[in-house]
This record gives sequence, structure tokens and C-alpha cells, in this order.
Amino acid sequence: MTTASGQRIDQRDGLDSSAARVHAFNSVIILTPSCSILMSLEENMLFVAFLGCSSIALLVRSECQPVTSVRGCEDELAPVLCRSAQRMLLEDNAGGSSRISEAMSFELLHRAFRASLICTEMELKYWPANGSMTDYSIEIDGICLGVSVTRAMGRRPDERIDELAAEALLRKKLSGILRSSETCITHSFRKQILHIWVRTCADADAVERAYSRMEPLLVANTVVLLTVCTLELLFAETGKARGPKLRCRSIKGAKDEAHLRVLQASDPTRCNRHKFMASIT
Repeated sequence: MTTASGQRIDQRDGLDSSAARVHAFNSVIILTPSCSILMSLEENMLFVAFLGCSSIALLVRSECQPVTSVRGCEDELAPVLCRSAQRMLLEDNAGGSSRISEAMSFELLHRAFRASLICTEMELKYWPANGSMTDYSIEIDGICLGVSVTRAMGRRPDERIDELAAEALLRKKLSGILRSSETCITHSFRKQILHIWVRTCADADAVERAYSRMEPLLVANTVVLLTVCTLELLFAETGKARGPKLRCRSIKGAKDEAHLRVLQASDPTRCNRHKFMASIT
């Protein structure tokens, strides 16, 4: 659906998917209720163009700055995200500590490139089922794409990631993307996106230098989106449970201790057993 001003609205997400878009200083600036997004005009165009080209690799950079009110609180972040990003934030994934980074990843792709969500992580199926997994799938300009999300960061907020650590992370994630493309039976991915979040431009530089050393076969059919983000909440997320643990379901037919004592006391063979034991002693 398109508004009178020409802005496109994705009815599934309920919010303007293009938001306020400004071209200035050879850059694209996108202003949304949740964050502002900055990309160079050239890389913005190349990113979309390369999504439809098989066997061509690309790394593009962007910046994402959350609105002031959501910098430190997930409860304030959720209401300003689009509907599908809210769903990813609230639903369980396959494990780990990546709900916020995955929800923000879709938020950026939706706002900047009008991506629509197809499947969440738990909706994607694989054969064999015990290998690498893609975090979610989207559609951009009629192209079905897988998206894997990761964070390149040190153990502390002030610790920079070095090139060796960045190279190890890239090799792990890029190899996993190739395997998940081979085994996914929900979609036939022509291409996948590896979305990498970093805290600083220095960390982004380290990842970009490490990427330049990757073998062509490893980066084939993957577009890398490298985003510098000032949302510390995204990097501080842990794998701790969000609410109370679910109670383990009892085995069907199992008896508690009190029930077992009653059964034992009412055993009709109990007296006979005692008489037999007395006769042989």
C-alpha cells in the first residue's frame, strides 16, 4: 500500500517501511521511531543490486543509532519496532543470546530496504537437522534471502576486537551459511546476508581487513552487512532466561511418594510375605 506522499506501507508490519529517507552528503539517512540509519549512497545501491546476483560477494558498511529513550531498556525498545521485529524479540529462538541483535537486524533491513519477514529461526527446517542454522528469512524485491546475525566484539565494552578474532568469526559464520544453504529445505536460498554488529568504527575496520583475506569460495553467495551500532543493550544481552523456568512435565502414570506408601500398605500379599520370611528364619 502507498500513501499520498508516495511512502510505502507494509500492512503486515503496520508501520511505514520506508520511514523518513534523506539523501545528503552522498549518503542515505533513514529516520525511524526506533533508530537512525546511515549508509553511503553507493553502498546502499550496491547492496540491493548484489542481492540478485549469484556467486558475487560484497561487504557494505552502515551505522545505526537508536533513539535516546531506548538505549538501555528492552521494554522501551520493543514498542517502537515494526511488528515483525517485535515478534522476533518476543519469540524464542534456537538458543544463545541473540534476540535483540536479530530483532534489530530485521528492523534495519525492513526500514532501509523494505524487507518483509518470511520465517523466523524456529520456522526454518533442515535436512539433516543437526547442522548450521540461518537466523531468519526475508524477501526483498521478490528475492528470498537467508539472514545470519552475529556480533563482533571484545569481552568488555572498551575492548576492541583484533583481526585474528574477526577472521575466526568470519570463517565460522561464512562456513555455517554455506552449510545452512545446502541443508535448508524450507527455501532454496540464492543468496544469504551475514549481518555483523560492531561497537566502533575501529572494530568495523578490523572486520573489513579480515574479510579481505577470505577465500572466494567462502564468501561466495553471501553479502556481508557490517553495522556500527551505539545500542549497548544489543551487545550486553546474555542467554539468561527472560521469565520463570517452565515446570518439567511429569511422566505419565508416575506416582508421588504418598501414593506409593498407600499402595505399599494396601498390598494384599504383604502379610503372606512377612509370614514366609518369618518361617525361613
